[in-house]
Amino acid sequence: MKELSEKLGMNPMEDVLGVTLYSNRYGGQIGVGLFYVKNLDRQKMLNLLKEKHPDHKTSEYGSRTLYTWTDKHHSKTMELTGTFASDTLIVIGADAEMVKAALDVLDQKKPGLAKDAPLLQGIPEMALMSSRGIDVPEEYRKTTKCPVLHNCKAATAVWTEKDGQIEGKYEFATTSEATAKNFKAIVDGFKAMGELRFNDVPSVKKVMDGLTVETSGESFTATFKASTEDVEAAAKAMMEQKMECPFFGKHHGPKEKHGGEKK
Repeated sequence: MKELSEKLGMNPMEDVLGVTLYSNRYGGQIGVGLFYVKNLDRQKMLNLLKEKHPDHKTSEYGSRTLYTWTDKHHSKTMELTGTFASDTLIVIGADAEMVKAALDVLDQKKPGLAKDAPLLQGIPEMALMSSRGIDVPEEYRKTTKCPVLHNCKAATAVWTEKDGQIEGKYEFATTSEATAKNFKAIVDGFKAMGELRFNDVPSVKKVMDGLTVETSGESFTATFKASTEDVEAAAKAMMEQKMECPFFGKHHGPKEKHGGEKK
């Protein structure tokens, strides 16, 4: 992380304020990412781009320079276009035209999403994380590798924090009542396995008790509530527990002998 921070000219763990990822259609190598940061060092980022992608190309759009390069994603080659929208905002997309459209919205040359747009309804402005897919086409559901959208016509996830309390909510409009029940069975199964694994760890059990799941027809809803203090304690306990292997006992480093052999 230190080496990456020096090359980027910013620390991703400290300087990234927010990330927005979106697409206006399903399928294909598309989508735009907006990265909001405290500050950035353009020259260091450009030096890293030149180092990683010396064959990148540049073009002008208004007062900005667009940088285009090819990269691999899931073993496939993808062309990406990025630019500095401002001193605190980086825009990167898998389609140069979508990047330009995003810049037009940022510059108020074109309208963005209305506040009452279906994609935004019910999502708090100060959410820690929100994700939503709506009007998922049937053809896309047949081909997508996403297990949720493969079985849902719409899906929403929202996480919020207020006064030391974390809340999460997942709402799926599934394709059938049986599918909704299957989602519930999966979550109930994971919860049961977790309770078996950590039944002697009060902090983890307390957090798991905050997870509830219900279905109504084709609708699936999972909610989670816990204090940040409990979540931190549970996370710490789980990390410590993972150092104990249920089959071989205590974890050993790569240079220590384990069972008579180096592992």
